[in-house]
Amino acid sequence: MFFVAPAVVLLVAFAAYPLFVLIRMSVSDVGPTNIVGTWHFIGLANYIQVLSAPDLWFSALRTLGVAAMLLASNLVLGFLAGSILSVGGRVTNVVLGIMVFVWALPPIVSGSVWKFLLDDNGAINGLLHVVGLARVSWLSSPNLALWSVAGIIAWAALPFSALIIRGGLLAIPRDVIEAAALDGAGYWRTQFQIALPLLRSTMWILAILTVLYAFKSFDFFYVVTQGGPGTATNTLPVQSYNTAFSGFNMGLGATIAVISMLFVALFAIPYVRSIRSESDE
Repeated sequence: MFFVAPAVVLLVAFAAYPLFVLIRMSVSDVGPTNIVGTWHFIGLANYIQVLSAPDLWFSALRTLGVAAMLLASNLVLGFLAGSILSVGGRVTNVVLGIMVFVWALPPIVSGSVWKFLLDDNGAINGLLHVVGLARVSWLSSPNLALWSVAGIIAWAALPFSALIIRGGLLAIPRDVIEAAALDGAGYWRTQFQIALPLLRSTMWILAILTVLYAFKSFDFFYVVTQGGPGTATNTLPVQSYNTAFSGFNMGLGATIAVISMLFVALFAIPYVRSIRSESDE
């Protein structure tokens, strides 16, 4: 018990106490005038105001849209990339190195690069103009901005999913793959009909982590669009930040953050159960 004490202290200091402060702030009237003073308790008034406004639900729908796009990228493209990279070779090693580099890039760096590339006068629109195609308002169009940033997040998250799936594929016993080959199954048929069912638990956990990642993605949106144009890219984390630090209503911002955390908890519970079931097995 004594050896667990430092971990408990760190958990309370860096997780439990900030969470307590966030919840306390969400039920208080907190603004720039009293942020370091006394917080007046107002009960569920902030929650009633936030839940009755359509902005929260629009932000939740945008967040779910980003999650759906990430799921398609991480599970489908991740499985295809992991299957290709499970075959060894020099080219595979080079590609793996590049993917690790992409995954390790700080969001502020990769987001800034993509913001430059997707600008109305950026490099991608310059290439489209050279080949005779019309320029596209990737980040300034309300219809495209959300999906453009979601694509950037998917690009940044794809290496992680591909590496996880590749590791799962390499852990499959070779005699199972060899038996399928002896039965005349080709490579991709083996991957889809033999390997994919064996990766069910891995894919399930990866799907839950992907949804959690979508609901906490703030950095790319802040760097690339800051929630604009208008509110087109206002997801739950962005709306919470803008409400607290642009609208100077820390209480409402904390309330949106708590509601977003409850969404995340709905997906975290199956993840914890999956981890426990794997440990029991």
